[in-house]
Order: sequence, then structure tokens, then C-alpha cells
Amino acid sequence: MIFSLKNMIDSCMTVTGLPIVGPSAAAPVSSSDLQEIRALFLRQAAGETAHEMEVIESVLARAPQGQPDPVNFVARAYTFWGREAVLDHFRTIFTGTWKFEPEEDAIRVIPLGPDVAHIYAPTRITAGVAGQPEAILQFLVNEIAIRTSDGWRISAIVPVPTH
Repeated sequence: MIFSLKNMIDSCMTVTGLPIVGPSAAAPVSSSDLQEIRALFLRQAAGETAHEMEVIESVLARAPQGQPDPVNFVARAYTFWGREAVLDHFRTIFTGTWKFEPEEDAIRVIPLGPDVAHIYAPTRITAGVAGQPEAILQFLVNEIAIRTSDGWRISAIVPVPTH
């Protein structure tokens, strides 16, 4: 399989249970949508750095009744499927050092359809187990935002280490 952004997005859409559809008559993603998605990501980043679980809970998508849970976190070292598993992951890492600092000027929000957008952000993450030395790591963070009845929310988090 040849790697492409489309293949990655198709995979994320399949994993999250979101339908993969062709062109739609729905309104396209607007400039205000792009601003809302960027603000959502920056709110997530600030919430992670401040270890504020209520912020993380508010930015993650919720499945409509009877629908599959669309939230996942896929990293090289681990994978979490479902909103509660992702929230538990954040609860665990927040017991130690955790700073999530995206390069704000490099953030890109790319519409993939009327209700889906890809967020790309080179990000410095400072992490460490409580009482242990911290490490500073660089990631290319990729996230999928979906339009929900509550506005834009994060469905998928895919951090790619740069080294």
C-alpha cells in the first residue's frame, strides 16, 4: 500500500466508524469553521499543559446514541480505543510532567469534507513520570476534528515522533 494522506484519513475514518462518502451537498467548511477548529485544538493544548481534565473531556467527541464511539488515540507506543480509554490515558499522564506546546504558526487545518477536518501541528511535548527526569520530544501531531451537534470536536489523535 502506498502511503498518502488520503489513505491515512480513510484508515482513520474506518477506525472511527465515520462513513466515507463522496462529494456532498452539505455546506463546505467555512473560514469560521476553520477558526473554531484551530481554537478547539489550542484549547486542547492549553488543557493538556494545565492538566485540566474538564477541558480534555470537553474537546473530545461524544458518540450519538446508538453510534460507535469515534474517539481514538493511536501512537507508536500504545493505542487507545474509545473516549473513556483516551480520557483514562490523559488522567494517567497528568500524574507526571506533561506539557503540550504546538508551534502555533505551523498549525494547519485542512478540510476533508463538510464535517471533517485534519489538524496538523508540529508540537513539543515535555513528558515524565512523577519524580523522574522529564524528556522533551518533538512530534508531528495529526488530529481529526468532526462536526457534532455540540460543534467541532476531536475524534482521532495521532502523534508521529520526528526522530
